Amino acid sequence: MTNYIPTIGVLVISGDKVLLVKHTEKAHHLTGSYGLPAGRLESDESLEEGALRELLEETGLKVERDDLVHLPHVFYADIPRKGGEIAYFKWDVFVARKFIGEIRGSDETIPEWVELSAVSKFNLIANTENAINEGLQLLNHE
Repeated sequence: MTNYIPTIGVLVISGDKVLLVKHTEKAHHLTGSYGLPAGRLESDESLEEGALRELLEETGLKVERDDLVHLPHVFYADIPRKGGEIAYFKWDVFVARKFIGEIRGSDETIPEWVELSAVSKFNLIANTENAINEGLQLLNHE
């Protein structure tokens, strides 16, 4: 059985745009690849705590715990890394209903607002587009 690394991501949508992060040379993901703000869950934190921490670290945005909605689907993917190895990830994704702050980057990521209609043109990490589509369905049914 594969040992999957537990990770969390946050889907942030504003109007007709989604917040993606572009991975820099310092990231473990392939340089220039795009994904949702996401990262590894730390051993002492809940899924929600991890989601709030990763969103703040990678984008500068803050979300209240009550404004996070957990997507029902958990994603699994084998993702190539910079060293040529493959890492196996289990990915829980939250939708942020509201957020505050201005986006700012980190050493590993550059946040960018991307038109939803243009997402498929980007070099996306596995399951990014699936998570966006599932999140949009959830938001449209609230």
